[in-house]
Amino acid sequence: MRNARVIADDCSRRRSIRIRRSVAAVFLLGSLAACGTQFVYNRLGWLTHYYLSSQVSLDGPQSSELRANLREFFVWHRRTELPRYASFLERFAGAAERPLVREQLESGSGEIESFVRASITHGAPDAARWLNGLRAEQVDELFANFEKKEQESRAEHCGIEPSRRREKSVERFIENVEDWTGRLRRSQRELVAARLARTTGDPCLDLSAQERSRIEFRALVDRHRGQLDFADRIASFLTRPEDRWEPAYAEAYAANRAIIFDLIADLDHTMGAEQRRRAISRLRDFARNLRRLAAEPSES
Repeated sequence: MRNARVIADDCSRRRSIRIRRSVAAVFLLGSLAACGTQFVYNRLGWLTHYYLSSQVSLDGPQSSELRANLREFFVWHRRTELPRYASFLERFAGAAERPLVREQLESGSGEIESFVRASITHGAPDAARWLNGLRAEQVDELFANFEKKEQESRAEHCGIEPSRRREKSVERFIENVEDWTGRLRRSQRELVAARLARTTGDPCLDLSAQERSRIEFRALVDRHRGQLDFADRIASFLTRPEDRWEPAYAEAYAANRAIIFDLIADLDHTMGAEQRRRAISRLRDFARNLRRLAAEPSES
């Protein structure tokens, strides 16, 4: 149990790029590669059950139903979605044989986000049924634990000096790039630092946005739990967060998004032959691993 938590926490840290959603989308599929594709994927159902059951006390039938729903979801995901991810990676690897431009990166990011939306939409009915099956005190417990996590994150991130936060952001970005390319040259690291210095953002504001989302989602659950359109409302809420953004937040997001994609495109143009070869090789290896996973029987 402890080892599984260490694995999950370590993968979560490697995935955590404290920039906007657009950058997270670029590296989303990379998280599986960084943490060991087969090992992690075959345990995602178990890890998800472990996480949710640590947030709310479930009785035996509720726990069994959650396991069954997760099993069915990952059977669908393995058969339907993994081949789509593999095709995307193969196409992207082919395009990456030449320096990429911002439009290609934006298109790729949009495609990855469409994968996420498809998974959320597919899983929303099961999520609705699970939430419908919780007793009122369990719903209270679930959202109280979500709030506790937010408070822990606030204590961890909001007390850090802005200069140190920026240093950590640069370090995380470089670490994610180097997972694919190998070590960056000094000039490439300086390029990353200079461009990220232009971005605006405060993790405390991001956490405030998360808190508002939690409050709004709790209101949605309280108001619509048990209704016929509950699953549709969950899917809409989770796939369209921008509908709830305040104008200043949306403006900052758009500005940061442009900076980040320009950075990635310009950084790609500086890649040496070995860096590019390594990145393309990893993309193709990852695609092969996903196709192999898609063909394997699902683990219960």
